[in-house]
Amino acid sequence: MHGHDATTESSGFAGDTGPLGVWTDRLDAFCAALDAIDADDPFDYCADAWEIWQGAAAADPPPHDDPAILVVLGTLQALAHAMTSATLDYYRTADVRDRMTPSAIHTSIKRCLGTLRRECGRWLDEGGPPADEIDARTVALTASLQASGARPTVDAGITFDKVCALTDSENKRYREAYGRLRTMVNRESLQRIMIASETLTDVVTGIVLDLQTTHGSTFDERINDERRRKIGSALAAVTAALHSHRQQSVASASKAFGHNSPQARAVDALFDDLAESSFDYRWLSELNDCESNALRYQFTARRHGEPHVDVHLDRERMATHANQPGRRWPAPDELTALSRDPSVLDMLAGVQPKLTALQDQIDTILYPTVAEDVAAVTELIGRFGGERGLDAVKSAPGSTHEPWTPPHLSPRVLSFVRTFGERR
Repeated sequence: MHGHDATTESSGFAGDTGPLGVWTDRLDAFCAALDAIDADDPFDYCADAWEIWQGAAAADPPPHDDPAILVVLGTLQALAHAMTSATLDYYRTADVRDRMTPSAIHTSIKRCLGTLRRECGRWLDEGGPPADEIDARTVALTASLQASGARPTVDAGITFDKVCALTDSENKRYREAYGRLRTMVNRESLQRIMIASETLTDVVTGIVLDLQTTHGSTFDERINDERRRKIGSALAAVTAALHSHRQQSVASASKAFGHNSPQARAVDALFDDLAESSFDYRWLSELNDCESNALRYQFTARRHGEPHVDVHLDRERMATHANQPGRRWPAPDELTALSRDPSVLDMLAGVQPKLTALQDQIDTILYPTVAEDVAAVTELIGRFGGERGLDAVKSAPGSTHEPWTPPHLSPRVLSFVRTFGERR
């Protein structure tokens, strides 16, 4: 791995400036050594770099009152932030092709160390900072390292364990726990229903506005056909999402617990229960298999007041479609007993709270380990020092340059984890 970042070469300061000159030379040598590290992933790259620098610091630690201590700790901090960024990116980015590479980590470390190296050069030219500043910065750097997950192993406070070094089992536990929480919180199947419903609402609103701007034109059948087509297409997306919601929920239970498992049957039964108890849900579900002529569109223009747009179930056609032998529901008689055709838009508004409640029941079955998963993600966040740890990452030298700005775990997951205790 060959970097192209310019690093100021040592100018023979070691003999004249004591420990600071020595550690400036070592920093130059370390930057050169980074180019030679051959690692398969960012974690191995950071681990190898950490071993090189930590070995030098442990073998010959600088005095606490010399600016050289800031060189040692500043380099450790840069490596700690690199490991933190790589680990957070690993959990945030599902597609391995989009994750940080060893080359990206290498470039960022070199950029950070370039900032530190320029500061060393200034100290060598103009003199180091006063003792009280050295002491304050030493305390701050040590705290930053600890917040990032490093642990002091000697009294000198400059030799640290590998930052956030996770075992394979820890990696697996954290990643699987976070993945389950992210899937549960995102509720993708339910979200598709909600998004499709919002799209239908937007289509209807657009037609209402069109009726207003065209002063109530409802007699042009070509225009009305286009309006019917738009509403029909948007409504078809809603009913398809309803159908998919059931299929994918049962499939998720089958994948997690086995085909025809008690959990898969329980999820399927929840949909049966909703279809039996909810008029809106069972007839909206029936629309997915029904011809579009089972819908009746209403475009009402008014000289005074808002135009009205609606779409209704044609009771007779829907009843005929549903009147098939051996079906438990929907019952055709309940449609013919109605005094008027029901509004599909009203049905959608009425069923949404029931779908949300249904999803809560499904989640209880699909994610029985949610408490343990929350505890695991809480532990993972704690290994980076929580919010203070993330602040420490952001304050790293060069942190305004990617990829040093730390990637964030899903805000939805973090919010769920923070408020989990209140939900129980």
